[in-house]
Amino acid sequence: MFTLNTKISILKALITKSSPFYVQFFITKQCNLHCQMCNIVQSNKGLEDVSLEKIRDIASNLRKIGAGIVLLTGGEPFFRKDIPEIVKILKAEKLDVRLQTHGFRTNRELIKECLRNGAVDINISLDTLNESLQDSINQVPLSWRSALETISYITNAFPEKNRLCAFGCVLSRYNYKEVPDIVRFASEIGWYVSLVPVHTSDAKEGYNFRSRSKSMAFDAIQYDEVDETIDQLISMRKRGYALFDSIAYLESCKNFIRTGKPIWRDKKTGVCDSPGLYFAIRPDGAFAPCCDHNFTEPLFVYEKNFPKIYKSNSFKAKVKTITSKCVGCQFGSYPEVTLSVRNGAAFAEHLRDTLSSQLVKKRAYSFEELLEIIRRIRSEKVD
Repeated sequence: MFTLNTKISILKALITKSSPFYVQFFITKQCNLHCQMCNIVQSNKGLEDVSLEKIRDIASNLRKIGAGIVLLTGGEPFFRKDIPEIVKILKAEKLDVRLQTHGFRTNRELIKECLRNGAVDINISLDTLNESLQDSINQVPLSWRSALETISYITNAFPEKNRLCAFGCVLSRYNYKEVPDIVRFASEIGWYVSLVPVHTSDAKEGYNFRSRSKSMAFDAIQYDEVDETIDQLISMRKRGYALFDSIAYLESCKNFIRTGKPIWRDKKTGVCDSPGLYFAIRPDGAFAPCCDHNFTEPLFVYEKNFPKIYKSNSFKAKVKTITSKCVGCQFGSYPEVTLSVRNGAAFAEHLRDTLSSQLVKKRAYSFEELLEIIRRIRSEKVD
């Protein structure tokens, strides 16, 4: 499923611990949901979306620095009507594209065009199998039902093999007991689940992505039950359920929920692996160490000299001054990239996931069939 370029980038990362095989590209600030656990739209409010011409330069520069996978996110990335062209531009530079969407009224024609242009990897937000709860979390009526319709469409539109479809699930005080059911649902229809515990912060702390609302945060009295749920997920993963998260990552989730600090970060340096293994691009094309932090000075990835700057020691030192002061996150993509490179067990788990996702034949599901599977799973009592 990965291009040769991405495979080389991953191999370099394994050897050097410094090859940016994962880049988050926030291609738009626009979104039509108001999810309680997300502040990124507000953080990017004043930015203009970067043009296609500059995206061509971004794609070229990403190839020059050895990037591999580019996640197209937002806001809601399908708000950009030119997203199929963005996919085409990135694929022309031998980059692999991962699409992300909340699935609410997502334009089907745009999905189809992205598929035609080479995108076979997509992530849809799904935090619960309970319709009313999802609508409450998203703060938009009918958002859950619309997402399920999009899921049905994707199972019909995407190829039977060599695709990677997953649900992005935010673990919070509202849904932690039913996450195993989401994993059962994903496993039954040939998808994966990627889990992220809710992140909250005060505005004065300066984190971009984390929610300013404490409404979804866990109470201390829930910690033991959350640990039990995560232990159940670890057991399910070992038994072959389609949970993308590594065991090391899930163990770190426990600590993060209790203390606000992860345990996946490199013990020797004490910091994360940005910008060596990953970084983010803001809607206006500006470099950012991650989704939570801005860079200390204007630096745009489309600039002609970006590759030279990126490879310089002075640039890496500036990024380190930011990441070293961060309390740490549990946003799935960053920890899992670090763990894949620095933790042999996590690498083996993800390698097996990637291979099995290519080999297993998927089938198409109607909206009604998905509803029936969900009803059955929610009614079953599983030990």
